[in-house]
Amino acid sequence: MTEPGEITMLKITGELRTCPACGYALGFHTSFVNAANPNNPVKSTRETWRVILICPECGARYDVGWRISFAEFESKFVKTPVIPVVAAQPSPKPETPPAVTVVPQLPAPKEEPDEPLPK
Repeated sequence: MTEPGEITMLKITGELRTCPACGYALGFHTSFVNAANPNNPVKSTRETWRVILICPECGARYDVGWRISFAEFESKFVKTPVIPVVAAQPSPKPETPPAVTVVPQLPAPKEEPDEPLPK
């Protein structure tokens, strides 16, 4: 079993099913890392998790910018843009806030049918 690698920011272009590190071409496993920033003075009421892709062959881990909340009845998939991290250079500050696409979850099914079922 391989040890997990450092999490690398990765921008997806086209289909992503082949590991850039080792060439394994049969897809990825997933894991979830809490996206809370302990240095942020503003606390969120909803916990958000980073979706991390893991290569089952070499253990390389990738963050492609997917974020998710597991709050019951409020679960939403949020896709955020990924800004690559470049070593030895400060991260660029975006001039405008990033665009976020929110896809709401379908409502939960009703516990009782609207009309009685026929006998």
